[in-house]
Amino acid sequence: MNGTEFHYADISFVQSGYERRSLYRDRARYLQRCLDDGSARLVFVFDRKVGLRRTEGGFEAALLEPDTIPRGTRDALQAVYLGDYVSRPIFAILSDEHPESLLSLTTEPLLFFDLRQATSMLSPHAASLLGYALAMDYWHRTHRYCGRCGHETTSGTAGHMRSCTNADCGRRHFPRTDPAVIVLVHSETACLLGRKREWIDRRYSTIAGFVEPGETPEQAVYREVFEETGTEVEGIRYYASQPWPFPGSLMLGYFARAEPGEVSLYDNELQDARWFTRDEMSEWIPSGKLKLPSRISIAYRLVQKWFDHVGGTALDALNPDAP
Repeated sequence: MNGTEFHYADISFVQSGYERRSLYRDRARYLQRCLDDGSARLVFVFDRKVGLRRTEGGFEAALLEPDTIPRGTRDALQAVYLGDYVSRPIFAILSDEHPESLLSLTTEPLLFFDLRQATSMLSPHAASLLGYALAMDYWHRTHRYCGRCGHETTSGTAGHMRSCTNADCGRRHFPRTDPAVIVLVHSETACLLGRKREWIDRRYSTIAGFVEPGETPEQAVYREVFEETGTEVEGIRYYASQPWPFPGSLMLGYFARAEPGEVSLYDNELQDARWFTRDEMSEWIPSGKLKLPSRISIAYRLVQKWFDHVGGTALDALNPDAP
C-alpha cells in the first residue's frame, strides 16, 4: 500500500472547478465593476450554512446575480472575492441577516444547509467552492477584533485581510488555517479506531489531533496516537490532505503501523478505542454494529484505502447507503 497513490478527486473540498485569481484581490476597481455590470455571481453564507437551490437532479450552489441585492445594501455587506467560477468572478456574501430580507427581486427561494450534510448532494466543484466560502466566513467572524490590542478590525484586499483600526497598532491579519493530523493506525489484519462521547452510537473513526507549536506533523501523529490510545507507532507515511471547513482546518492524512495490543485512554479525549479486524468490519458494517465516518471525510478515505488494498469486498459495497 503506497502512501502516495491517491486521487484528490475522491476527497471532498479539495480545490477544483475554480481559480482563486489571488492577484486580482488588490484590483478594487475591477472587482467593483464586475459587481456593477452584473458579470459577477454571488453565493451566500448565513448562520454557518450555505445557500443552495433545488434542481431536477438534486441541489446546486445558488449563484445569484448582483442586482438581486440593492446596491446600497450590497455595499454594506461583507463580500469576499473567491476567484472565478464557471468563467465568472465569484463573491461570497457573509451575512448576519437572512438573505430573504436583502433580496430586491423575486427569485427562486434559497435553501440553507449545513455543508457537512449537503456535500454529498453537490458536485465536487460546488462543494469545494462553498467549503472555501464557509472557511472565510469563520475567519472573518473570529477576527473582528485585533489579537494584539483588542480594537476593531476592518476588511480589505477583497476580504482577504483585516486591518486593526488603532493607528498605534495597525496590525494586519490574514486568513489562517489550523493544521491537524489524522491517522489510520493499522497492522496487516486490523486497524485502530476510536470514538468520542458526543458521536452517534457505534461510530468509530481514525485518530486525529492538532499539530502543536514546535512539532512536525509526523511528531504530532506519534504524540496524538500515544496520548489517546497508549499505542506507539512506526512507519508513519503521509497520504493526502483535505481542507476541512468545520470550522477551519487542514487535515493532514497519514498511515502508521503498530501491532494490535492493549489500548490505554491516557488523556480521556476518547470514550473508547479498539482494534477492529477486517473480518469484524466486514460483518459489523453491513449490520450497523460499526459505523464509519462520513464519506466526505479523509478519515473514511484512509480506512477505505487500507481495507480495499488486499482485494475482496470493497468498503463502499459494505455500506452503500452511508452518507
